[in-house]
Amino acid sequence: MENAVTAAKAEFDRAKGRITAALATTPDDKINWSPAATARTPVQLVAHAALGTVLVHDMLQSKPFGYASPADYDAKTRIAEKEYTTRDQALGVLEQTSTAYFAWLDTLTPELVASTIQLPFGAYPMAAAITFPADHLRNHAGQIEYLQTTWGDTDWHL
Repeated sequence: MENAVTAAKAEFDRAKGRITAALATTPDDKINWSPAATARTPVQLVAHAALGTVLVHDMLQSKPFGYASPADYDAKTRIAEKEYTTRDQALGVLEQTSTAYFAWLDTLTPELVASTIQLPFGAYPMAAAITFPADHLRNHAGQIEYLQTTWGDTDWHL
């Protein structure tokens, strides 16, 4: 149990570092830029990833989805994400949601980690499901990294 939680935290920390670095290497004049009206900006991508941590965290606790559909969730989160326009705001919500997620991970019992939980897309082992927030952060970090290439930044920022 401890190994699964420790591994989930380590994965999350790596993913958080990647998305944080992606935003840090985004020029000031591009943090609120998107290639289309339907695309998120780099700041909104970080906020979206942070708010998504809350959604996954809630699912892992068997809380109801709370939205009529995935489309409803997307529409409402896009409105919420527009509130984020600075690096500090986006990184603040990321820190807040990360702290809450880690605090919850620390409460998991061995029995719960070894259990199978019911998610909207089927039954899943809890030990694997606790890694979903890290996957979500990594996916959106990749989007920021792609956006960087659209304005000619081909540096890997390693």
